[in-house]
Amino acid sequence: MLHGCLISLFIPGSLADLNIVSALAKVMRPLDGLPTNNKDFIQFAAENGYKAEKHEVTTDDGYILTVHRIPPGSKCTKKTPLLLVHGLLQSDECFLDSGPDAPGFVLAHECYDVWFGNVRGNYYSRKHVTLDPDRDLGFWKFSVDEIGQLDIPAMIDYVLDATNAKKLNYIGYSQGGGSFFIMNSEKPEYVDKINLFIGLAPATRLYYTKSVLDRLVVNAINSLQGPLEASGIWEVTSRGLPIQGTLEALCRVPLLTDTLGNVAVSAIDSSHLGSMTPETFRRIFEHVPAGTSIQNLAWYGQAMNELKFLKFNYGSEENLKVYGVAEPPEYDLGKTTMPVVIFHGKSDHIVDTRDLDWVVSRLPNVLEYVTMADPLWNHFDMVFSQYWKKQLFTTMETYLNTSYARGFACVEFDLC
Repeated sequence: MLHGCLISLFIPGSLADLNIVSALAKVMRPLDGLPTNNKDFIQFAAENGYKAEKHEVTTDDGYILTVHRIPPGSKCTKKTPLLLVHGLLQSDECFLDSGPDAPGFVLAHECYDVWFGNVRGNYYSRKHVTLDPDRDLGFWKFSVDEIGQLDIPAMIDYVLDATNAKKLNYIGYSQGGGSFFIMNSEKPEYVDKINLFIGLAPATRLYYTKSVLDRLVVNAINSLQGPLEASGIWEVTSRGLPIQGTLEALCRVPLLTDTLGNVAVSAIDSSHLGSMTPETFRRIFEHVPAGTSIQNLAWYGQAMNELKFLKFNYGSEENLKVYGVAEPPEYDLGKTTMPVVIFHGKSDHIVDTRDLDWVVSRLPNVLEYVTMADPLWNHFDMVFSQYWKKQLFTTMETYLNTSYARGFACVEFDLC
């Protein structure tokens, strides 16, 4: 899970006062016409020597999702396609932000057919067949439940159809990992479409989250979802907020960028000075937070108060209508039966070790549960660290080159 570095600026100390909620509604709405020098995914890929593609995927409930692709070069040997899915309040640009050694570029350089998903509600997937995100609250009535049950399967099917492949490999960061588990629980037929799942600190239950700011924000939003939505706050930290333009200006000064970035990381996660470069911070400030729904953040508030991995809790009366029972049902992690590799950092203050240990103990086919050697490795480092290639990819590549990821017994084909 990744909360926008400055989300705390939008959540006052006491949200009980509905006058403050009303004022907040005005502050939270994005402004049109703000100056920006942001490069989109395709432009930034081109700047780094890669030709990227844009695709659109429509879910069964009408959301139009943007998926990007960096196809393998003409001299590459064909490999199983990879689908990467980002964390909370992010876009797929998180996999490019750390520059030439970013996960997306490293994988593309190694000749993988790399696909990058964007889930409903971020600025790349803020479209619907019939609903207007600026006018219809219905567009924003979603959480990870819908992301896992509808967005992830739609993107998987699209990639398989486009590549004429029978299976793909899936890399999920934080929310991108948690929503993958949701898909398997609700649509177990998709297990047969995945060779290998690689989870980068996947977010499920978050009972032991150490981040005080993270916990404060999502608990407040969960408590006040109704008043916030009634005040017109449906979308959270979308691109174009006034504070974002200010940050972009400040981040043109390298010293300020590094200071702001490290302060923000320390406030949300744990400190790891030097792991993320000033240039990476600058790119993050340009497009994070990428937007999501109030309801989605409310789900995270619920997840921090439960010892189980549960569906959204609408309250007992509404739960009876939606689920047929008064309490929200639990997701079945045991249905994630394909081979799994999980990466985790000892200093992750968002997805705590105790929560991830609990997840891993319930997964039936874990090839390896990797604790990063660097004791300061935190949640942000999973995709943003300048040391990602050296410290994480070496192990990841080992599994991507095994029979599990290739979908056949490598010994039989003399390819081990």
